[in-house]
Formats: sequence, C-alpha cells, structure tokens
Amino acid sequence: MNLLSSLAAASPLFLADIASIDASDRLRPVDEAHARWIAASMNEGGLIEPIIVRLHPTGNGLKLVAGAHRLRGGQINGDSQIAAIMIEATDDEARQIEIDENLARRELTALERAEFLAERKRTYERLHPEAAHGKAKKPRKGAASAKDANFASFAAFAKDAAKQVGLSVRAVQLATQIAAGLSPEAVILIRGTKIADNQAQLQALAALDPADQVKVAREIAEGRATNLAKAKVSAGMVPAGGAVREEDQPLAKLEPIVFRLSRQQLLDLRTLIDNRLAAMEPAKPARAKKGPAA
Repeated sequence: MNLLSSLAAASPLFLADIASIDASDRLRPVDEAHARWIAASMNEGGLIEPIIVRLHPTGNGLKLVAGAHRLRGGQINGDSQIAAIMIEATDDEARQIEIDENLARRELTALERAEFLAERKRTYERLHPEAAHGKAKKPRKGAASAKDANFASFAAFAKDAAKQVGLSVRAVQLATQIAAGLSPEAVILIRGTKIADNQAQLQALAALDPADQVKVAREIAEGRATNLAKAKVSAGMVPAGGAVREEDQPLAKLEPIVFRLSRQQLLDLRTLIDNRLAAMEPAKPARAKKGPAA
C-alpha cells in the first residue's frame, strides 16, 4: 500500500467548495492546455477521480494535495464545488503524494523527472530518518562506513520510488544523480529547451563543472547552439569546428565509455586509477645508512 492509499483508506468522499481550496506552492505550474482538456472531459463524463485535500496548516480552508489540473478544470467550467477526499497529512507527506502523482500521471521532461525525483529523495529522507542516516543496515566499521550508510540510504530511496511511480531502480538513480549534478543557474537556462527532454544531454551537462554548465546552457538558451557539442564550440570551450585539442583526445574517447559503466565498474576503475597514480609517483631516494663511527 502506498502513502496515499494508507492515508485515504478511511476518508469519505465529499464536495469541497472550490473557492476554499488553496492550490499555491506547487512544485509544477498548471499547464493550461492540459487543464482545458480535463475541463472538457469533465463536462462530458464528470470527474472520474476526486482531488486530494487536507486542512490548511493555517486552519483556514483547505490545502490542495493532489489534483491541480482537475481543480483548474473545475474552475474553467465555472463549478463551485468539486469531489474531494480529505486526508490528514504532514507537509512532507503531502509533498510526497504530490510528487508521486506527477511522476505517475503526466508526461514529464527528463529535466522535470530528475527534479521531482531529487525532491522526492529529500522528502523521503525526512519521512524516513533511519534510512537517511544509514540505519537500515548496520554499516561496517572503518573509513568506508559513511559511504556504506549513504549508499544504503540512496538504495532504499531508489527502491521505494521505483515501486511507487513505476520506474526502474536504475532510472530513478540516474535521474536523481543528474539533478544533483546540475547547477541551479544552468537548470533555469535550459528549462524549455530541447535538451531539457534529452537525458543523455542532461547527463553530459551535469558532468561539467558549474561554471562551464552555465556557459553551455546560456549558448543553448539564447539560440546560438542546439546541443552541448555545438554549445561548447560557440562558448569557446573547444576550438572552432568542434575539434578536440590533441592533449584531450584520450579523455574525449574515454568519456562516452565511462557514462555506460555501472557503479561497481566505476568503483573498480577508480581503484585502477589510484593504483596507476601510485605507481607513477617518483620513488623516494633510499636513506644512506650510517657507517660505524671512526
């Protein structure tokens, strides 16, 4: 049973006054075109699924939890009331329900999906502090314990999110990592562009340092480039024509391979690199042994 089902199990259906419902502070703005389509559908067959509300934290009126487009559809139709289910939920529980409904119901761009999943991870860790602190599994002793705890937390979140919203665990992990790697400034610039719905481009953008992300994103947002490769050229990050500098060619060939590696393969690669770097360190000169005193 998911969070919404458990909270709404004993909640009766009722008619809520639309004017009393606060639909502010949503993670995603209402798409008016989609709301008009829902309004037309409601006129033809009625509201198939009620909206979800809770008592407003201020004590005045109701706060929308899920169903912003259905609520807007009712407003477009001039309805004064709408079918609703009242639940008791904390701010974090309400936010998670909103996120899960968006992930499950509507087509999202790759960027929006990454943002929603990143927010869901933060909410999940507040709702499950034992997972956030790695207490779900007893960590091993030693320097690796913190990393083990963080990985256990991330794995628990990814498994739960995948189950609730119908994505694979790998898809959840990748989208969350993309969101974590993107700078806020770059996100603002690329929102609404073609690369916002191209996961491979977003992954490559997230791999850049924040300053370079902004340079590349600005080239795309202002129409001087349509993808990362062209944006790097127009931003002066690579030579004209897109040629890779000779000294960077080995890395350029390696980059697409690295993106295809699993987490364990990346860890093995890191060990290999560490060993190689250690082998390249100049040998320390042997200290001369002191001879017997004259």
